[in-house]
Amino acid sequence: MTESDEISRGDSDAPSLIGSIEADPDALWHRFHRRLVIVGMRRLGSRADAEDVAQETLQRVTRALNEKLLREPAALPGFVLQTAVHVCQQWLRKRGREHRALDGYANEPGEESVHPLLGLIDDERRQVVRGALQKLPTDERELLEQIYVLDTEPSQLAERLGITPGALRVRKHRILKRLSEMLRNTVID
Repeated sequence: MTESDEISRGDSDAPSLIGSIEADPDALWHRFHRRLVIVGMRRLGSRADAEDVAQETLQRVTRALNEKLLREPAALPGFVLQTAVHVCQQWLRKRGREHRALDGYANEPGEESVHPLLGLIDDERRQVVRGALQKLPTDERELLEQIYVLDTEPSQLAERLGITPGALRVRKHRILKRLSEMLRNTVID
């Protein structure tokens, strides 16, 4: 059974579901929580993480329903699934950053396992990347910082900038492409 089937199973009457959710906010939790935990377990492999993802997903869906962002009530199960997938992806990126940071602390210079030359090369690469970032206009650097350093929710950032989430993705893509070209043209001696 696919994740889509898992989420939408038994939800053939989604428009009335929205009405029942408006009448009883717990109806969303009762309808989707167990299914979201299953989706989270499949993607993350941890029951605790899956529970957290299910809660975050339900909060986001509730917020979207309260703000009347769902145009088509029949699309609710698909909206819940896509929200869960997005939350899982963010969770995995965050977990990856944490692991890389912990690995960095575990392999600090001075330990026997790190070759001194590797530390110099890494320092030089960081300097090249910092230099390329400094060449970007301030607004572009700040956008990348919001996305990658501060982990700002894309929809919130788009709203703050007064653009659509799609326009934000295009802007980010163009900035990264320009940064990539700058780095490609930089030669490390």
